[in-house]
Amino acid sequence: MEPGRVLDGRYRLDVALGSGAQGSVWRGHDLRLNCPVAVKVATLHNHPGRGETSEELNRRVARFRKEAQAMARIRNRPHVAVIYDHGEDGDLLFSVMEYIEGSPLSDHTGHGRQVTLEQTVRWTRHICDGLADAHDVGVVHRDVKPGNVVIDGDGAAKVIDFGLARFADSSSSHGPGWGTLHYASPERLREESGSALSDLYSLGCVVYEMLTGWTPFGHLSDPYTVLWHHVNERPAPPSALRPGVPRPLDALVLKLLEKAPGDRPAGARAVDRAIQQIEYVPDNAADPHVDIRHVAEIRDLERFIQRYADGPRATDTDVLDARARHARLTGESGDPRGAAALCQRLGQDCARLLGADHRRVFEAYREASRWKEGVG
Repeated sequence: MEPGRVLDGRYRLDVALGSGAQGSVWRGHDLRLNCPVAVKVATLHNHPGRGETSEELNRRVARFRKEAQAMARIRNRPHVAVIYDHGEDGDLLFSVMEYIEGSPLSDHTGHGRQVTLEQTVRWTRHICDGLADAHDVGVVHRDVKPGNVVIDGDGAAKVIDFGLARFADSSSSHGPGWGTLHYASPERLREESGSALSDLYSLGCVVYEMLTGWTPFGHLSDPYTVLWHHVNERPAPPSALRPGVPRPLDALVLKLLEKAPGDRPAGARAVDRAIQQIEYVPDNAADPHVDIRHVAEIRDLERFIQRYADGPRATDTDVLDARARHARLTGESGDPRGAAALCQRLGQDCARLLGADHRRVFEAYREASRWKEGVG
């Protein structure tokens, strides 16, 4: 499909953002309202090798329409990308969603990359809010993963790609409808239909990755071995890979990753309530905790750093000061390891941009050492 195609006489496809076996996602433009949109497109043809009948195809299309209509009832919610429209154009089925300016969570984590504890609890709460809004109208995502969560310019997380998730999961027995293997629940891997509790298992995999840099069984490369472990093996707690994870957060992640759906939390809002209890512990708490009193300033600093740290202003005093304060507040919020990593990165960037003998390099590495000592 080429850029410039206009669907239903209204939605112009401008730039392909990604594609998969089930369709593609485009940044588009609503010609009627003159605003950017995200357009998800799938063909109405049978999937190769599936032998899907016309009756099965009709069921998939009807289910997609029903769920698009359900998602369209969610309005003015901050953590879910809502559907504005859906329809057909020739051999294409499409849904139109709000376009979110930002980057996928997969750009921040995975392959050993961790995010701070404060970011983990903040974004987990946002994802829970988005999932709960969808579950309230009877829509199960079925493919919760970092690539389907966007971090916007305000540092907030939004869940995307509801429109095609269930549509891609035909009731036909031809081919698996797991979602994405490293985030798939045991029941989905057994090719059961799954439920909102299946989304919670996938959420557990996402939180595990934010904390450790890896999915629960991300050290395994063989797909069938990964599948077997999801169905049969309990993963190591996140704290085994990242010391300093608060014990309640450790326990919540393992609860989300229970094999039996009934052993998981009762719903996304229950997970949100559990996260709220983790977010604040009094100053005299001996155990690791996450203190959210700095969250507003941390988010402001994130926005400022994201705007300027990789551009021509990277060595400006206010940008370097913002990065140093961001690291310090990260440590004060209960994450000394995260603070040390941010200081280490600041020191490396200063050495590269300003020279190894610059005082900023010394200051950043000194702070990194201080926070490392605080880990114990």
